[in-house]
Amino acid sequence: MERATRKTRTVLSLCLVALTGMARPGRAEEVVEEGPRLEIREALQFRIDQGLSAPGAAAVSLRRGRVGLHLTGSPWVRGGLEVSFDRLVLLPGPLQGPPLALHEASVTFTVLPQRAWLSVGLFRPQVGRESLTSGFEVDSLDKAITQGPLREHLTGTESGRAPGVDVGGLLRGEGWSVRYDSGVVVYRPGPEGALRPPLLVARAALTLGAPEAEAYSLSLPMNDFGLRPGLTLALQGSTEPGGDARSWGVDALLRLRPLVLSAELHQVASPQGHALLAHVRAGLNLPGPGATVIEPWALVARVTGGALADAPGGARLDAGLSWYLRRQALRATLGGSWRPPGHGASGGQLGLSLQHRR
Repeated sequence: MERATRKTRTVLSLCLVALTGMARPGRAEEVVEEGPRLEIREALQFRIDQGLSAPGAAAVSLRRGRVGLHLTGSPWVRGGLEVSFDRLVLLPGPLQGPPLALHEASVTFTVLPQRAWLSVGLFRPQVGRESLTSGFEVDSLDKAITQGPLREHLTGTESGRAPGVDVGGLLRGEGWSVRYDSGVVVYRPGPEGALRPPLLVARAALTLGAPEAEAYSLSLPMNDFGLRPGLTLALQGSTEPGGDARSWGVDALLRLRPLVLSAELHQVASPQGHALLAHVRAGLNLPGPGATVIEPWALVARVTGGALADAPGGARLDAGLSWYLRRQALRATLGGSWRPPGHGASGGQLGLSLQHRR
């Protein structure tokens, strides 16, 4: 009990650090000198959830919490150290503190200037757009249900991070760009703590139009608010050398003002069988009051097969509305999800989130 209390106090302290940034929005606009520097970044996402199939008291929680120290401003090296404190239940009942966890710790070095980067540490294996996009940036209240089974295959952890090595880069031309990655996941815990063999992963993405981002990084963006129109098509896969686990998949992202459309399909194989993971998400960026943006969105996802023991099989429909007050830095989202009968735990749920990032 005393240990849980200490964790809860630590989490609340981290929340206060992040909320201080909300009280001083001007800090994000301060001019800083060029050159290598360390930056403290934090993000909070508060949630209110209400079940529809079994109505009761609404649950209030800190759905996601992040605090990290990041090295930026250097043309040849970047990196970060980040801790997470997710699912801090505020109501109902007594305050329940989540376990603090090392969320990510990686360093990325230049191998060939502007062409190749070497990443080492604890980070997301470069497979799956949904997995590589932050939960603070996806155009929906929650990520698609397809992410969990894929991350289980890749890393064996819910966070989707694992120790590994990756070589990747972003090649840019006139009206096109190519992003590539290849690497190895060194440590992947299996069921009941069993150790699985290392996993080789690779992904290649072609973009026609504006590149998804100005520079290469270990994460992918999604909504550009109409600033970087283009179409991205990606092919990816993973395999255990000498093992039975493997996957292949495709994903796509179309960004045309005001439309944002993403889709993903993966087939995952294991000694237990095969699983097919698919989802499609669509959103429209519409002008809101002042300089804000309002986005109605919808997400359809389905998981079939039984290659993964914990795969949430079945289908789910999510829909809702997001209000971007300061783009992804300050955002409110109202959404609902529904599972038809015979597709996992049938029923519906409503949720409201408010997030702040700095």
